[in-house]
Amino acid sequence: MQIKNMLLIKNKTLVVIVIALGITLSACGGGSSSDTSSTNSTEQNNTQDQAEQDTPAAGDETPPETEETAPPDPVQTNQRPTARVTASQLATSGETVTLDGSGSSDPDGDTLNFIWRQTQGSSIGLVNVASPTLSFIAPSVEQATTYSFLLQVNDGELSDSAAISITVTPMVDSTPPTIVARVPQPSATDVSVTTSIRVDFDEPLLESLINNQSLQLSVDSSPVSASVSYDDQNNRLSLTPDAALTAATTYTVTLAGNLQDLAGNPVASVNWNFTTGSQYNLGETPQSTIDLCMSTSDKAMLSLINDARAVARSCGTTNYPAAPSLAWHCSLEQAAQGHSTSMADNNFFSHTGLDDSDPGDRITATGYIWRTYGENIAAGYPDEESTVSALLDSPGHCANIMNPGFSEVGTAVAENSASTYVIYWTQNFADRF
Repeated sequence: MQIKNMLLIKNKTLVVIVIALGITLSACGGGSSSDTSSTNSTEQNNTQDQAEQDTPAAGDETPPETEETAPPDPVQTNQRPTARVTASQLATSGETVTLDGSGSSDPDGDTLNFIWRQTQGSSIGLVNVASPTLSFIAPSVEQATTYSFLLQVNDGELSDSAAISITVTPMVDSTPPTIVARVPQPSATDVSVTTSIRVDFDEPLLESLINNQSLQLSVDSSPVSASVSYDDQNNRLSLTPDAALTAATTYTVTLAGNLQDLAGNPVASVNWNFTTGSQYNLGETPQSTIDLCMSTSDKAMLSLINDARAVARSCGTTNYPAAPSLAWHCSLEQAAQGHSTSMADNNFFSHTGLDDSDPGDRITATGYIWRTYGENIAAGYPDEESTVSALLDSPGHCANIMNPGFSEVGTAVAENSASTYVIYWTQNFADRF
């Protein structure tokens, strides 16, 4: 269901039009949208020439001539092949091990078939087991571990086998872990008050040493209550404050020196500062999103929206309670920017794009998988404050802003002095599956 509201605002120089569109699962009110579709023989010839006998004529005294019969060829017997394997029998975790069976032989010169299999140790997952040589990466071990293998060769009739054992020892590592990323970055400003602190390393850490003292947050030397967690898939140490941080405040992050990698190499202690924003209400927006795609205008717009949602209000005849703050999403901003730019450059004002797309089409095109969405558009307003104020005065647009079913937003503005309204705004609200 689609609802299209138009707001005409007259002033001395310009007629300003605002349209709200949305699709919702249960109501037409502010305009929202939902998608309920759901998405396993040796042939042996022993020939014997018969003796030919000439019978002499009567009175001929010459003895008869005879021809000797040749002995039969000997019977050929297939002989058993010999399997032989060579390899270095000591390897280190992470090293490439090669088992060489190419020294296997067949006394008859027959072509040999090869087959390898593992007979001892945790499964390595061998590949190319029908090759004369077998290569694999020595697995990670904490102590010397024996792995055994068997090579079988056959000539199609007879076979032989040879076994070999490889002892794998732990990798000797003397290089300490290196920090590859930090969030927030050192000296970052305008950091969200709901940010989480994150440190990524280039190798795993020894989890038994990780505790709430491993990564600490403080302000003016006073510790901030928080919990520490470790993601072993990404080698990531995270700290999440128990409560929102204070705006316009400088915090210090300290990475403790009690951490080690799996080989016992210590992590160097380090500390850095960041400052939270003073005038922005960015809700639950992750710091990574703030750093990736939010401009000053974006922060101002999100703050105005979240401030509006923080208090109960009436949108026309419908009363809305205070709603949770929204988080910014770069894909929603991308969809909004495309539509605002298209309207400004092509001098039109509509929720329907020139390609007949609707807001859901444009949001989907960014890769965002929405459960519900809504869109507000406005034209002619010079800044974020006047735009949000006008939208809140329009029941349909106000309903989109206050809709508790939305969790994320992205907005954008575009200008073109040759277009009717010069400046065009788009707000895209949504919630993901």
